[in-house]
Formats: sequence, structure tokens, C-alpha cells
Amino acid sequence: MSVDADLAQAMRWFNTARGDLDTARALLGLKRYAPACFHAQQAAEKAFKGLLVATGRLPKTHSIAQLLRELPEDPERHPRLVLAARLDKLYIATRYPDALPEGTDIAEAYDAKDAQEAIAVAEGTLALLQQWGGELGVPTS
Repeated sequence: MSVDADLAQAMRWFNTARGDLDTARALLGLKRYAPACFHAQQAAEKAFKGLLVATGRLPKTHSIAQLLRELPEDPERHPRLVLAARLDKLYIATRYPDALPEGTDIAEAYDAKDAQEAIAVAEGTLALLQQWGGELGVPTS
């Protein structure tokens, strides 16, 4: 892809991340905490992919910890993004009943505090990565 195509694709990743964040907030309002946590994780994952696409890379992983390691070096930004790796634990366990200990109901395993914390981390991650993307020339929608 060309640089312009990479930047346009990055914008689409960021737009999708914002949509997932909106979905997480709506699910929180509906007291659907596990899916809210999942969509917060998705928002952060897609924000990382947006930034990486802007640099010409798109790793095939759903692990935020792995995506964090793929970022261009910038010591000032990494400490603020490390929190996002905590969202990795929400990728599978919030969606599949057999990912939790036997007898655990997904709907009871996550509460409002879990969802609020996941959304807050995703919001901060998305804001920072979008800003970084803007510095690379990613257009805003």
C-alpha cells in the first residue's frame, strides 16, 4: 500500500475503534458488563492497529501486549499505554462460558466496576493513539 492508502486505512481502524467504544458505553448503560468489557478491549486493540497501519504494519494478533511491543519506539508514550495490555484478559473470557471456571456465569463474573475500568483504559488508549496517528498524518473523520 502507499503511504496515503495506509493513512486512510488507519483512519478506518480508528473509526471502528470509536464505534466499539460507543458500543461498550451503551452496554454499560444496559448493565451488560461482560460484553461492555469485550468491546472496550476491541476499541483498544483496533486503536493500536490503527496506529500500526499508519506505520505500514498490521500484525496478525489480538493481543494488546503484542501490539504494544510492535509500536515504534517512543519512551514517553509507552508507560501510558502499558495499562492497555491488561485488557487482553477480556478478549476471550467475556464471550465464552467455557473460558471461565466451571459453574461461573459470564453475566455474574463481571460487574459495573470492571466495565467502567475497561472503558476508561480504552478511552485513554484510543485518545493517545489517535493523537499519535494525527502526528503521522492520519486524517480525522
